[in-house]
Amino acid sequence: MNVRGFAPVLAALALIGLAACDRTGGGKTDASSAERIGAALDVCAEGRGAFAGHLCADQELAALSGQVSEALVAEAAEVSDAGAQMLVQNQNRWLEAQRIACGVIDPDAAPTAEQQACLESELRARAEEARSAVQDVGGYVFQRMELVDATPVTAEVAEASGMGEFAPRAITREIRFPRIDGPQTPEIQRFNELVAQEPQFRLEDATSEIVDYRISFAGPELISVRFDLSADTLGAAHPNNTSRAVTVVMTEGRALTESDVFVPNSGWQRFISERAVREITRQYREDDFQPPERDVQETATKAHLWLITERGLTLLFPPYSFGAPYVMGGTEVTIPWAELRPYLNPAAPAPIRPAA
Repeated sequence: MNVRGFAPVLAALALIGLAACDRTGGGKTDASSAERIGAALDVCAEGRGAFAGHLCADQELAALSGQVSEALVAEAAEVSDAGAQMLVQNQNRWLEAQRIACGVIDPDAAPTAEQQACLESELRARAEEARSAVQDVGGYVFQRMELVDATPVTAEVAEASGMGEFAPRAITREIRFPRIDGPQTPEIQRFNELVAQEPQFRLEDATSEIVDYRISFAGPELISVRFDLSADTLGAAHPNNTSRAVTVVMTEGRALTESDVFVPNSGWQRFISERAVREITRQYREDDFQPPERDVQETATKAHLWLITERGLTLLFPPYSFGAPYVMGGTEVTIPWAELRPYLNPAAPAPIRPAA
């Protein structure tokens, strides 16, 4: 099977593997000891293939690979056996994608100087981000899940896109989302299901995808996660960027709804819309832009664009969502809970619930 045909299968297998991990529970045994995980991540071990051999023949690349492994071994100590296994799978998949993205199409071929420089840059950045593969926030252990793939841009594809010699080396996919590690209660399993991200394009669609996330709030009653997404089709004028939120009521294992936050028929829609219009107008005053209230209200009242923070409710406005041209990009408006108090549901999960 060629690289293009194999990538969607890899994505499907990764998601199946994630589901299997979540069924195994949150146990920790010698299977995820530092020695075992270190051996699984050792690119320079015997039998890792020709590309690994070329990588390890370069002193700088070998040292950076070692830094990545060391960081991931330390992170693996914080998660279950299932989590440690996923860290290894994520890294192996990431390295294979970087090989292709840096232009080493034949895994048996020695990288050129330019390709070595590309690999060095990617490994250096990876060594840094590997240190945050596991986060302890709000009493939860969050593990970063990754679906990373690449496929070469052939001369035919580059020509068809109109980019010719200026086309990138590869179409890439970098999709990240959090997974709560540890004992898999029904509520935690549901959270993991709700935040899991899947590719929206096939690699053969010549569209590179990036999905990244940030945990906005995590507590016993609620977790709110921001996702930023980008889809860049070969030859398109610009990428399509957007943002969205996934907020889960952890006490019930379900997505947040309007009625969880606001009292129905309290006038909350008008209040947050007018508040957002004023703030966006202030943000873009140098452009002499005032957003249409109708466009702002349509976006501001959608629960999947609400981020919950300790401070207040953050309304996400992706590009095009508030009547502005794409060049102005997206924005956000945070309304403190104190200002929203007259409209808030007294039984809302913390930190939304008004203070007594």
